[in-house]
Amino acid sequence: MTTRKRIATPQQVKNLDEANLALAEIGRLQLKLEAIDGKASEKIGKIKESAAKEGEDARNRIQELDSALALYAEYNKSELFKDKKTIALSYGNIGFRLSTKVSIKKTTLELLRKIMPHGIRLKEEIDKEEMKNWDDSQLAQVDAAKVETDTFFYEVNREQVNQDLLKVI
Repeated sequence: MTTRKRIATPQQVKNLDEANLALAEIGRLQLKLEAIDGKASEKIGKIKESAAKEGEDARNRIQELDSALALYAEYNKSELFKDKKTIALSYGNIGFRLSTKVSIKKTTLELLRKIMPHGIRLKEEIDKEEMKNWDDSQLAQVDAAKVETDTFFYEVNREQVNQDLLKVI
């Protein structure tokens, strides 16, 4: 035999006065959440700052060791890396990776436009804002259609909520 759970029905709003009271309560709750989130952000900021201070010595030491390893490898490159790019050690690997980067100047884009346009990447995307102006037959030609929805919304008058909260205090 299965047991049924009764689903709690949400509070019902029966008239505009109750709708107005619901908006006021939403406004007060939003302010409360903002205060909670603000405190949390402040605590998170302090924790990050504390962690940065606590880890500063370790980060500096890593940077020193990184520089020392790079200097050693560069100084001994011809001897250590003449036959291979990577040396496996018991605690990790050291080596060199060949990479290629392209350096550009401010004039590069304009020159590409003039003499080598295939060097410019263009991202294609559908312009839905433009398509809103098309009629239905044009949209049908490209397998698209306008879909209208009537979506409920509400806006809280925060100024009024704040004034009411000041009256209570």
